[in-house]
Amino acid sequence: MRKFALVTGAAGGIGQVVARRLADRDYTVLAAERDDDLAARAAHAIAGAVPITCDLDNADAVRSLCDRISADWSSNLEIAFLNAGTVVPGDVVDSDPADIDSQLRIMLSSTAHLAQAAAQAMSRQGRGHIVATVSQGAVLSLPGSAAYSAAKAGLRAFLAALHLELRGSGVTVGGVYPSAVDTAMLRHEANHNGSLLNFVGTVSTTQDVADGVDKAIRTGRLEVFLPRSDAFSVKFLQAFPRLVPILLPLAERIGERGRLRYLATTSS
Repeated sequence: MRKFALVTGAAGGIGQVVARRLADRDYTVLAAERDDDLAARAAHAIAGAVPITCDLDNADAVRSLCDRISADWSSNLEIAFLNAGTVVPGDVVDSDPADIDSQLRIMLSSTAHLAQAAAQAMSRQGRGHIVATVSQGAVLSLPGSAAYSAAKAGLRAFLAALHLELRGSGVTVGGVYPSAVDTAMLRHEANHNGSLLNFVGTVSTTQDVADGVDKAIRTGRLEVFLPRSDAFSVKFLQAFPRLVPILLPLAERIGERGRLRYLATTSS
C-alpha cells in the first residue's frame, strides 16, 4: 500500500528539503502549492510526487483539499507537514487590512482546517504524524510582523490543544520553531523592512529545519526549537515581558548589524 505525505508550501526551500527526504523514505508526496505552475514545479523536483493545487488564501480551495484528504487518502495518509507561510512586513498602522487577513488565513485558519482533516483521517487508522512549521515569533512577537506573529502564536496554541486531544490515538502532533531560516521569505524581509529581531541570532538552514521535522516525527515531541541558544533567550523574555521594551533598542541595533551581514553573505 502506498504511503502518502502531504506537504504544503512544497516548492519553497523548507518544503522541498522535507519533501525530498520523505520521498527517499518511500512516501508518495502530495506536493501542495498555491497555483498549478508552482505545484507542477514542486512535484517535478520530488521523486514520484503528485502535484496538488491549493491556495491557502482561498477558503473554497482549502475545503476542497480537506475533502480530498477524507475521500482519497484517508486510509494511507501518514504524514501531514503543514509548512506554507507568507509575511508582509510593516507596522500595523501602515498595513493593508487585506494583508493582515491573508497572513492569518494562510498560516492559521487554513492550516488548522488541514490539520483537522488530517487528524480525522489519521485517528481512524490509528497512526500518523502532523507537523507544522511554526516560528519563535509565536513565542516572542516580532515588531514589524504583527500579523505573522499572531498567526504563528495561534497555530502554536492550536497544535498544543490538538496534541492533547489526540493522546493515545497513535497520531502525534508537533511543531518546529526556528528563529530565522535562510529562505526567499527571509531575504524578502531583509530587503523590505522586516523585523530586525529576525537577525539577532543564528540564521538556520533549510536542512536544519528538516532535521527538526525529522525529530518531531521520530520522537512525537510537541515543540522542537532551533537553534536551542535562541530558544533559551526567547523563552526567557516570554517569562519576563517587561524586559522586552527595555532590551528592544539594543536588540534592534544588533539585528541591523546581523541583517547587513546576512545580505552581504547572500549577495556574495
